[in-house]
Order: sequence, then C-alpha cells, then structure tokens
Amino acid sequence: MGENDYEGTWTLSDGEKLTLRHIAPADAAREQAFVHGLSPESSYLRFHGTIKDLGKKELKEFTEPDARNAVAMVVLRSGEKGEEEIGVARYVIDPDRANCEFAIVVADSWQKRGIGTRLMNALIRHLQVSGVKQISGSVIKSNAAMRSFMKQMDFEEIDDPDDQSTLLVTKHLDSSER
Repeated sequence: MGENDYEGTWTLSDGEKLTLRHIAPADAAREQAFVHGLSPESSYLRFHGTIKDLGKKELKEFTEPDARNAVAMVVLRSGEKGEEEIGVARYVIDPDRANCEFAIVVADSWQKRGIGTRLMNALIRHLQVSGVKQISGSVIKSNAAMRSFMKQMDFEEIDDPDDQSTLLVTKHLDSSER
C-alpha cells in the first residue's frame, strides 16, 4: 500500500480530483444527501434494506464516530455546489477488541474507479495501531461486485449461519499490514 492510499487528494485517470479524509460533524448534510442519492439497489446492498434518509440519531452516529472504537472515512469531490460525498467507509471495533465490522459504499456513478479500494486500504491502515486482529462484514450473496472486490482485497467468505442470503467476509490482519 502506498501512502496515497490514505488521507489526501489524488487525481483519477480522467483528471477528476478527489479527497479522502475522516468524516466530521460538519458533513451531516453531505452524508444525508449521499444516502438519499444512492440507487435503491445500492441502498439495499449497503443497508440490507432500502433507506432513503438517515434518522437524526443515525446521522449523528455516522458523522461523529466514537474515536476510541470507530473510524469513518469519506471521499469527496469539489463541484459547482461545493464538496459532494461520493463514497464512505467505516468500521466499529467489537467489545472484545479482536474484530471490527466494516461498511463501505460508493455512489453508483463512481463505482469501478478504485475508490472502494482506497477507502478499504485507509480503514486497514487505521487498524494498524488498534490491536484489532481482523476486519469483517456481511455481504448479500447476490452482490457479485462486492464479492469480487472482497476477494481482490484478500477477504475470505463463509455462509452466514443466521441468514442464508448473506455471507460473512473476513480478513485477518497480519504484521505485514500493521
């Protein structure tokens, strides 16, 4: 992983400049607009149900993560109306501090451009000093693109014993990633 996988600005092959940084309370309106702008399919695949708007409590949790137990990163692009959120990834560390659960979503029109890879690498980088031994999440079985992405990122998948439509994906973090 190069240092450009983490916070900062980079340029896509088409010249578009993007910024990766920690989410902040001031991002609440951007986060709400991002979730509202997801296609029904992307919303379903991210939230395992269709959500058009975040409630006040969810919005606060999403934009003000507990610094000891969670990290949330956003990818922004500068547009005519200011900064627009085009991707977000987060993790929350389990109480035993051995595992964390992640979530990641990139706006429909920005998918397949390396943004998810940058977000996931940033999460893994932040886990370096946490002592967390693995990162995991759940993926809907029919989500072929996410399953391919998880395989590319060296995650293992197993059937979720509690939900036949879902897979559990896990990546063990070894010393070479810390």
